[in-house]
Amino acid sequence: MKNKATRTKLHQAGQRHFNGWRLTALILIGLILGTGAWLATSVLTPVQQPASTAQPQTTDPAMTVSLTKRQANEIVTYYLNDLQKGSPVKYSLTLADQAVLGGTFKFFGQPVKFQLLFDPLVLPNGNVELKARQLNVGSLPVPVSAVMSYAHGNFKLPTWVRMDSKKKTVVLDLNKFKMASGMKIKATKIDLPNSEINFSVFLPKK
Repeated sequence: MKNKATRTKLHQAGQRHFNGWRLTALILIGLILGTGAWLATSVLTPVQQPASTAQPQTTDPAMTVSLTKRQANEIVTYYLNDLQKGSPVKYSLTLADQAVLGGTFKFFGQPVKFQLLFDPLVLPNGNVELKARQLNVGSLPVPVSAVMSYAHGNFKLPTWVRMDSKKKTVVLDLNKFKMASGMKIKATKIDLPNSEINFSVFLPKK
């Protein structure tokens, strides 16, 4: 009986580890430039908690999730490939010491590859602002605002992602993003040089 109980505990621990990894993937997908139908069907099944007479505080996070840049890049690459199926205009997003948006735009009718570097900032409401700092397009004198304006008009972005070419910012309105279960997320820390990306997860209010 003791061995059986031990195996049961190990099995349950393995399930929690696996479910935690799946939730980590979902949170990062929700952070970076896109959402899709497959996300709605991949929501974590909550881990059973001991019964308690205390009522949960809906203003407190149910859990926190941490990611590394390597985990983030693997998930972002997978998601963007799925999001952009059938789209004639492709772009990429890679997390290094800065967030790097890469793609191609038209300059005097000719396709030009670019890399647009952003500094991420967590806003007080848990949303994320990406501030454009540098544009790499070789020796061409192309302003950042021109590339962002092209990206805004041609890249496939979800409704909760706002791109402002005049302010040179991209805002991820996470407070408008909701999982199929009703759970919401807020960013708490993004430190790319130290590979720290943290979020709080909130249960839906009853």
